[in-house]
Amino acid sequence: MFVSKLIRSMVIIIIACILLKIIQFLLKNLFKITKFDERYEDTLCSVLCSVSYYIMFCLSVILILREFEIVDATAFGSIVTGASIVGIVAGVASQSILKDIFNGFFILFEKQIHVGDFIVINEEFKGNVEEVGIRSVSLRDWDLKRITIPNGNINSIRNYSKDVMRVIVHVRVSYEEDPMKVLESLQEVCNIMNEKYKDYLVKLRPSSYLGFKVYGITDIEKISIGAKYTITGVVTSEKYFAILREAKLQVLIVFKKNNIKIGYPTNINILSNEDNINEEL
Repeated sequence: MFVSKLIRSMVIIIIACILLKIIQFLLKNLFKITKFDERYEDTLCSVLCSVSYYIMFCLSVILILREFEIVDATAFGSIVTGASIVGIVAGVASQSILKDIFNGFFILFEKQIHVGDFIVINEEFKGNVEEVGIRSVSLRDWDLKRITIPNGNINSIRNYSKDVMRVIVHVRVSYEEDPMKVLESLQEVCNIMNEKYKDYLVKLRPSSYLGFKVYGITDIEKISIGAKYTITGVVTSEKYFAILREAKLQVLIVFKKNNIKIGYPTNINILSNEDNINEEL
């Protein structure tokens, strides 16, 4: 008797797994024919797959409990007993689970993240969003490690994939260099970037300047290093990191061509006359 119940329970689990795979397959193919944004489609598919998983899990548990006569839909006492057990378990876990679900709902409703976005969570975890669920978010970091964060633990999100971003490049230059020569060299860098990435440059307003420009000198307080110069440019988010790396590379190339020295920390030692006399002796 027990063996037959165990076999039927295993059959329930197998059928649930098969149905789950079928549902996930249908969802993925359904979103292929829709006309939503690709990242939005991937996010919806990820959420619906997560919801279907929890639904199949709950149904499987109920059917298995019914097989072992722990829960019986025809007996009121069994329902009450089963409900009591569920209530006890839910009472222990509900606080964190509900927090995860509610926080996840607002993240999805406000479209804070999509599958494929590069984000930083809580100023600690960063990577590409691989899966968005009703209880957690999964990232794939630079080392290809998968990081899963419960939605209830998410306090802040920095999204690097929201349409447009501003590339900001700071460079420290020695005070010995001619400021006008440095500004001209940085303008040369901007011209190169504007020509090379003109298809990815955007402007925030119709009247705003399109592309990279020299922002100017932004700091002269660190005397031991040099003056800080800044260039900026507004670009589409998908090319942000590639353009940022290229801009830094072009700064080094142009500075080397124009014989401009990058600033670096220096120490000046002043010797008194007595020290000089002692050294000569």
